[in-house]
Amino acid sequence: MRRLTIAMFAILLTTGAALADPALGGGRGLFRVQDARVEEDGALVFANRWAFTYSDTLNADPFIRGPLYGLEMNYAPFPMLEVFGSLVGVFDWRFNAPNFFDWQGQTLGAKVSIPFIPVLKLAASGHYNMARTHDNAYAYTDGYTSPGMSYRLIGALRFWELYKTLPTLMFNYGEDFHDADTGTHFLGGGLEFASNALDLFVEASSRTPEGVAFFSEGAMTSITPGVRIKVPYFHINGGVELGLNDNTPAYRGIVGFSIVSPFPKPPRKQFGRLAGKVQDARSGMPLDAKVMLSGARSGSVKTDPRTGVFFMQKAPVGVIVVEASKDGYIPEAVPMVLVDGGFATYTFNLKPLVPYGTVAGRVTDVYTGKPIDAGITFVATEIAPATSNATTGFFRIDNVPAGLVTVKVEKTGYFPDERIAEVEDGGVTKLNIALASLEMKGLLRGKVIDKKTGAGLPATINFVAPTRNALTAGNDGAFANELPVGNYDVKVEAVGYMPQMSSIAVNKGDTINRTFEMVAKGMVLTLKGVYFEFGKSTLRTESYPALSEAAQIMKDNPDIAVEIQGHTDNVGSDKANQTLSEKRAYAVMNWLVQFGGIDAKRLSAKGYGKTVPIASNDTDEGRQLNRRVDFVIAK
Repeated sequence: MRRLTIAMFAILLTTGAALADPALGGGRGLFRVQDARVEEDGALVFANRWAFTYSDTLNADPFIRGPLYGLEMNYAPFPMLEVFGSLVGVFDWRFNAPNFFDWQGQTLGAKVSIPFIPVLKLAASGHYNMARTHDNAYAYTDGYTSPGMSYRLIGALRFWELYKTLPTLMFNYGEDFHDADTGTHFLGGGLEFASNALDLFVEASSRTPEGVAFFSEGAMTSITPGVRIKVPYFHINGGVELGLNDNTPAYRGIVGFSIVSPFPKPPRKQFGRLAGKVQDARSGMPLDAKVMLSGARSGSVKTDPRTGVFFMQKAPVGVIVVEASKDGYIPEAVPMVLVDGGFATYTFNLKPLVPYGTVAGRVTDVYTGKPIDAGITFVATEIAPATSNATTGFFRIDNVPAGLVTVKVEKTGYFPDERIAEVEDGGVTKLNIALASLEMKGLLRGKVIDKKTGAGLPATINFVAPTRNALTAGNDGAFANELPVGNYDVKVEAVGYMPQMSSIAVNKGDTINRTFEMVAKGMVLTLKGVYFEFGKSTLRTESYPALSEAAQIMKDNPDIAVEIQGHTDNVGSDKANQTLSEKRAYAVMNWLVQFGGIDAKRLSAKGYGKTVPIASNDTDEGRQLNRRVDFVIAK
């Protein structure tokens, strides 16, 4: 019998050493306290554990005695589920008598964990201790567990997730159900400092019958410091359980062996981390967007609407396509290479489906320069009206469609102002607008005429800066209108004539009379009042007013080019008249460039001698008319 007992113990010891790291009775943990986590996904663990007590009482042979947990097994088929089982017995190693082993039954159980909450982990486990008929001299597992059903509520605080050197705190509460009338309760806690090669821990537990307080004299209360030595796939566990009252052995040694995953595990899934930002391509403002991988292999995430930042904790490795999208914007997708354990970042700049820009500026009083709280509207658009700030006069309107827009600025007691602004895609168009009080006004009136004939022309007077509604000249060329005080650049246009530019200053109470003389392509204007020294090309000083008028025509009509033509009467030889006409034409051209400020590229000079008379050379009056300088509008 002794040989059989020794053989059975050797088999259990050898099996344990060759194979298992759960808590006593199963489930990942310390000794009597379970951890809220389960074994690693797919891990298979075999263990063999002993809790022994040395006894040397009077009138008895000394022996080592304790419950034996043989062939313990843990398996985690899923990240949140663990199943376990063990064989349970009591063994006496006697010094002067045959050894004794009492196989007391087996335990089956399972644990469900919630591992996804940061730092705090929660779990619940259930056990079924299937006791078999055993020697009545030995309590089932020496009273540390009971036959039948039991449960544990488990929690763990993994401070390690906050900082690598911090510990894990575990706490358990459970109850065993012996039968309808009896039961025991369990309360325990543990503190574990883990590393790659060595774990240090301490646990405290109290097991008490129904109606007995925890940690009282009637409870089995102990504290156990322990150590776990780890080499790849093989763990050695040891500790000393110290009794804290008379109902508990003064000390009990616990040793064991574990082998982790001796069988092939599923290959670890490879993941990388992905982070980035989604923002408006034009303004740089963060966007509340959706970010997903092509094919939705890892689902999608939403960016933080305040920062536009997104983060993917587990993104598949390899070449991936990441896409960011938001309503009203053009989606953007980029290929990225992600390695196992790697980290990649990218900033998405999404462009709106409809290009837009910003209109900003300031509204002030044209006379005092003080800010004005004026109403700002966009004509013929759905853009919401805005109001400039009463303290600063500043305004800013975003999401204005790109292109030409008409901005109308109005304030009670002031002349309204209307501007045409060109809004660039993603740009900021600045408008500084000065409104004139209704009391600050003047009168502009005048006429648009043909420069050559003096006839009135129907025309349009457009205000280039600042922009205002255009004025219209009637068929007689006359126009009149009140204008706010200010300086204006105007463009006068008449059908068949070259546009003319002009500047007008309006002061309070003034009446400004302006005549706009329009020219057309091919029109010939004779410069009256241009005089030369007799028989020479030297300009006389009394010619300067006429030449200044010619320069002003060029300035008022910046788009025209002019040919200056010189002509003579028939007195003298043809060659002499030709040479004289050319020199006089060039003399006028040089004066306009040097003193009139006209670009030489807009001018050309040519002499025609006596070949193009406009009157008879038989009289003094006719010859006087033929001695002339003409302006010919070339374009």
